[in-house]
Order: sequence, then structure tokens, then C-alpha cells
Amino acid sequence: MPTVIRFNEKRNFASEVDLSELFEQIPEPIAYFDANNRLGACNLSFRDQFPVMVETDFLRRISSGTLSGHPRSILASGPARPALTGPVTTNLPALSSAFEPQIRKMPGGGTLLTFRDQSALRRMEEGYRQEIDTLKEELATARQARREAVNTVRARRDFLASTTHELRTPLNAILGFSEILAKEMYGPLQNERYREYAQIIHNSSLYVLSLTNDLLDLSKLDAGKMELHVEPVEILKVIIDCVRCVEIQSARDHIGIVVHVDDGVDHLCGDDRRLHQMLLNLLSNALKFTPAGGEIAIDVFRRGRDVAISVSDTGIGIKAEDIPKVLEPFGQVESALSHKHQGTGLGLPLTKELAELHGGSLTIESNVDVGTTVTITLPPDPPAAHPEAH
Repeated sequence: MPTVIRFNEKRNFASEVDLSELFEQIPEPIAYFDANNRLGACNLSFRDQFPVMVETDFLRRISSGTLSGHPRSILASGPARPALTGPVTTNLPALSSAFEPQIRKMPGGGTLLTFRDQSALRRMEEGYRQEIDTLKEELATARQARREAVNTVRARRDFLASTTHELRTPLNAILGFSEILAKEMYGPLQNERYREYAQIIHNSSLYVLSLTNDLLDLSKLDAGKMELHVEPVEILKVIIDCVRCVEIQSARDHIGIVVHVDDGVDHLCGDDRRLHQMLLNLLSNALKFTPAGGEIAIDVFRRGRDVAISVSDTGIGIKAEDIPKVLEPFGQVESALSHKHQGTGLGLPLTKELAELHGGSLTIESNVDVGTTVTITLPPDPPAAHPEAH
């Protein structure tokens, strides 16, 4: 036979527990009304909340939410209740707003009325309300700050553009006259230092003019006013032109340049001038950070439907956390080689913007003391960019 556990049907409550006293001590108001809406039982909390009431109208007013502010008569039934012969005309305090009534119909036709204490919930709601108000104020402040920042940036951009435009005229004059002096076009200079100084002035002016042009390009890109002249471009010709521009510098520093173009990747649609500008920026940057005896490789290949042009060097490399910095205007990473050549930190950011204007992208892969690879990926048929309305 299995072991059988049998419970007695009769349930015995602890003899010392007084259920009526427990009912009285429940902190929320509780009341029972019979089928005729007459009060049959209530606890102490209910009596404290409603010492006087119009019994026959009480449930209706509770249901409609119009209980407060009405004259009430005393409880009309229930044990130990004093009776009044006339209506009570005094307006009694309304039910505490912390209590929310809940009405339940009982099987016998009566009604059980309970009140739930909502004070904690309402405190929480008020806290949330205050937090929302604070967040709204902070959002309004942030939006105002953003508008002011945008206006400031726009004003600086306009000032920068106008200033760089003004700089180009005197710079061209300095370049022309310094070249005349350096080449002694109108006769020999009496002192050799004069010719040396004229060449320094000429080289410095070229650097400032290059900086001015880069700033103008960035301003146009930022304002959406740069326009591309898209046409079929021979990739190898662009590479040869750019290599010739840096061959004196690469020969001086004993840095080799190798080129590899995959079969079938010979043409690209893009702005010829901007493609030259992008590749020359990458070559100049690679030369700057590659020590003597190093090597630079230019590779052209397919990446899906797109054409990729990468420039790899065997230079000092970039730390992973510094890559976002070098892609910001004027962002430079200090190193022993960074002072070998003049630089402004505009080359990579400008190249990235130009690649994106073509509908492409620029990525950087680098390892410290190993080298860096910068890859421009361009679509085969980029849409011509038109100035945006501002």
C-alpha cells in the first residue's frame, strides 16, 4: 500500500486571532453594502473617512466621482450608530485624494467597496513629472546651445572663407615677385643671401597658398557648395602624375614607390582634379611618416563593384585610438617624423570629404612601427554633386 497523506476537511484557525479585530485594523477603508445599497459592515478606517454620509446615494456618488463637497446625513443603519431625524447640512472633508475607490459586485447582490492607498504611486508620478519637466528644460537649453553653436560655426566658416579668398591675391603677388628675385630675371643680386631668402619666401608662400586652398575646399564642402565635374578618368595617368610630383622628395629620402593596378581596372568616373588632389594628399602624408629607406605602395583593385585605391607605407604607424583624431581638421599626432615636413593636418580630412562627395569612403588600417594603409573606395559611376541651397 502506498503512503497516504490525508488532510482534515475542518480548518482550525488560531484561537487567539479575532477576525473582527483584524477587519477593523485594516488600514484601507472597507465597507459592504447589501442589495438595497444599505451599509452592512465597515471597518474603522472607513468610519474615520466617512463619519457622516447619505447612505442611499453613497455608492452612486462614489461611482460618478461626485462624492466630495456634498451635504451628508449620518449612517442610517448598522449597530451602535446614533440616528438623526433630519439631514446634515454641514459640508464634511472630502475623501483623501490618496485613496482610490474600487467597487466589486458580490454574488448575493451586495457590493464590496474598498479603497486603495495610492499615495506612494502618486509620489512616484510626481517625481516622474518633475524629472520630465527637468529633462524638457535641459532639452530646450541644449537645443538653444546647438542653435548658437551652429550660428557660431556658420559665422566662423563664412569668415574663414572670406579671409582665405582675400589672402590669395597678395599671396599670388608674393609668389610672383619672389620667383622673379630667386631667378634673377632682371639681373643678378649683389648678395647670394638675397637669392636664398627669395627662394625661402617663395616656398613659404607656396605652403600658405596650399593651406589657403585646402581651407577653401573644406569650407565649400562644409557648406555643400563644392561641385564635381564627373568624367571618365584614366587611373594610371592620375597615379603617374602624382608620383612625379613627389619623386624629388622620395629620391632625397631614399623612399621607393611601387605601383600595382589589377587587370581590368583602368578607368574610373570622377572629378579628375579632385582625384589628383586626393592621391597626392595620401602620397605626401605617407612620405611624411616613412623613414629613409622605406617603401610606399599604390594598389588599385576592385572591391565589389567599387574601385579601391590604397596607399601603403612602411612608416611609424598610428595607434588605433589616434585614427579618429587624424581624420579631423588640424588633427595631428606628434612624432619624431611629423616635423620632417611641414603639415597642417588637413590632407586626410579633406581627402575623406572628397571621397564621400564622390559617393565613396576612406578607411585607415595601421600598426605602430609596421606601417599604414589608407584606402579610398569609389563607386564606378558617382552622381555629380551639385551645390546645396543654404
